[in-house]
Amino acid sequence: MTALRDISQIWALIHVLVVFLLLFESRRPWKATAALCFFGAAVMSVITFTAAAVLKLNPIDLSFFTCSLPSMALFFWLSKYRNGRFFFLFCLSDTMCIWLIQVTALLDRLAGGGYVVMFISRLLLFPLAEWFIWNRLRRPYQELQRKLNQGWWQFSLIGLLYYMLIILVALPVDAPLTGLKELLRLCLVLLLMPMTYIAILHSLWRQMQIYENVHLIEIQRQDYDALCQKMEVGRIYRHDMRHHLAAMEGMLQQGDGSGALQYIHSLRGGLEELAVPARCANPAVNAVLTAYIVQAANAGCAVETRLRVPETLPFEETDLCVILANALENAIHACQELPQEQRRIDLRVELTENRRLLISVENPCAQPVTFGPDGLPEGPRQEGHGLGLQSVKRVAEKYGGLFRCQWEQGRFLFRTALMPPEDQTESREPRRLNWAALAILAALACLIVLNCVPALVDVLEAIPVLGRLIRAVDLRTYALIFWGP
Repeated sequence: MTALRDISQIWALIHVLVVFLLLFESRRPWKATAALCFFGAAVMSVITFTAAAVLKLNPIDLSFFTCSLPSMALFFWLSKYRNGRFFFLFCLSDTMCIWLIQVTALLDRLAGGGYVVMFISRLLLFPLAEWFIWNRLRRPYQELQRKLNQGWWQFSLIGLLYYMLIILVALPVDAPLTGLKELLRLCLVLLLMPMTYIAILHSLWRQMQIYENVHLIEIQRQDYDALCQKMEVGRIYRHDMRHHLAAMEGMLQQGDGSGALQYIHSLRGGLEELAVPARCANPAVNAVLTAYIVQAANAGCAVETRLRVPETLPFEETDLCVILANALENAIHACQELPQEQRRIDLRVELTENRRLLISVENPCAQPVTFGPDGLPEGPRQEGHGLGLQSVKRVAEKYGGLFRCQWEQGRFLFRTALMPPEDQTESREPRRLNWAALAILAALACLIVLNCVPALVDVLEAIPVLGRLIRAVDLRTYALIFWGP
């Protein structure tokens, strides 16, 4: 049976690496990263099991020194984020895997040992956890890493404390439970750890939402300030209109038709400056476009817009802000390097009949652009310019859409298409939990678990107050009543 124990331990160590890589963002290509990671994992595993055999210790007892610390140094060297983001992710992934290792070992110990329960539960739970991380946690977590710059060191310290705590209370696979106090201490730590990490991730997500809302409010404030300036200029024009009419009347009476025509042209130019650069029914899109079109005008860029956007859209306003702001900002930066007469940006935003949002931005670009395997422009990037295309790509992936950049005949083309999210109306309305049904299911689950693990029932029955309740749900008690000893 020790073969099952060793296989389950090797399986767990492999999946510690897999769980980390699912959330890890490397500064190097993924092929090189994967090769270095699995080579390092093989070396650390050999060292761990060799040292455990020589010292006659459990490999888990040595894993912190032979696996955790060396792997932390390796991944820190490979990481895209060499700050609190990295250390929080390291603590999160390792603590999550150690939690699964301890839960499966505890289940096996309560079932009477033999390593069969531990082997089967690890064989199922680790892939299930990885499926959950890949489908539910990976994209939101990477979005948190990109957008939040503060708070990571504080949460990393909390994660480190729980990492050390779970290692201190962890029990070796072969060690029996010494008493009820030890069991309760381990259970409390196993319950508290996931609740703490859920609270941390929820707090980080709320911070990101606040950051995005503040950014959107700032764009809308700029739009409001620009409109207020235009309204003030318009008020002045209306106030002075009688003077302008008197001046034109005097020119016409004197037969100075060319002077009156020139005066009219100058007035028309001033009135054109009062026109709003872009208008659509959706207030968020309108605010973003207005702010950046004003910025383009200040940079000497002419912007031609074609907008077909209704008042409501099946997409989050912050995601639309990310796409439009990054696309227009990059186009403005590119136009500023060109002569005045070549500075022109073509913008198209359209919601099709099948609810797909098409966004297109074109601008002149004299120098050819090379693209990497991910379809994004390669080459040296200046701070604050060009980095937002990573965010645009992730937004497109979020909605199952398409995103493409290309260079053709001296023009840079930006294209993206967003697919409407499925069951949007249902997702907006939070589902009400049926607490009665949950309570019944929880009671049935407890009843089944207690009667399937007699060793756990015997331990709990020793508790003075709780023991009577446990004895009431123990089916062995009723078997003795009906069938006798």
